[in-house]
Amino acid sequence: MVRFILLPVIVCALVLTSTKAAHAEVVVVRPDDASSQVVIKTSPPTVVVVKHRSIPQAQVVQTPPPKRDRKVGLHFDVGGTFGPQVVMGGFSGAIRFRPKEHVGIDLGSGYFAGNDYQGFYRTEIPLTANVLFFVNPQHKLQLYFLMGPGVSFGRVNTFNEVRRMTHIGGQAGIGLELRLAPAFALNVDARGIIRHRIDNDPRPEFIDGTRSTNTSGGAVLTFGGTIYF
Repeated sequence: MVRFILLPVIVCALVLTSTKAAHAEVVVVRPDDASSQVVIKTSPPTVVVVKHRSIPQAQVVQTPPPKRDRKVGLHFDVGGTFGPQVVMGGFSGAIRFRPKEHVGIDLGSGYFAGNDYQGFYRTEIPLTANVLFFVNPQHKLQLYFLMGPGVSFGRVNTFNEVRRMTHIGGQAGIGLELRLAPAFALNVDARGIIRHRIDNDPRPEFIDGTRSTNTSGGAVLTFGGTIYF
C-alpha cells in the first residue's frame, strides 16, 4: 500500500524537475570593454563563451583647413642713391602678383628728389615692371633676384632754366624678404640701374669737358614691406 502511494509522488517530482530545467533562465552578459567575446550564463549554472568579431569605431580624421594662397600684395618702400655729388631719395609703391611660389611681378611707380650727378636739383617719377625670382619661398627669410624695364620722367632745375627729360632703361638687383606673417613681409634690396635719355631735346644731359652723353647709371638701396591679400 505504501509503495502505491510513493510512486505517484516520485513521478510528480521528476516531472516538476524536468519542467524547471526546461525553463532555465538565460542571461547574456556583454563585457564592458567591448572585447571579442560574449558570455552566456544559464541557470542551472552553465557558462558558454561565444566568439564574435568586434566592429571598430570609425576613426575621424581631422584635416587642417586649406592654406590660403595669397597671390596679390601691395608693396611699398623708401630708397635712395648716395654718392659724392648725388643725394636723391624718395618712395615707391607697387602691386605685387605671386602667380607661383617662386615668381613675383611688381608693377609700380614712385617719386624721387634730390641733387643729381651734376649737382642740379632733380625730381623724377619712375614707372617700373619687375620680375622677382624667389629662391626659397618655403622659408621665412627668402632670397630673391629682380630685374625689369622702366621709364622715368624727370624735371631738372639748371642754372637758368627747367629741363624736362624722359629716360628708358632697366634695373636688376638682389634682395631679402622676411615673412613675419602670411599677410605681411619686410623687404630690403639693392638695385643697379642703367638708362638712356629719349626726349626731343638735342642737348646732351651730361657734359664733362669735351665728352657728353645721354646714358647714365647708378645704384639704389630700398627698404620697405609688402601686405599680402
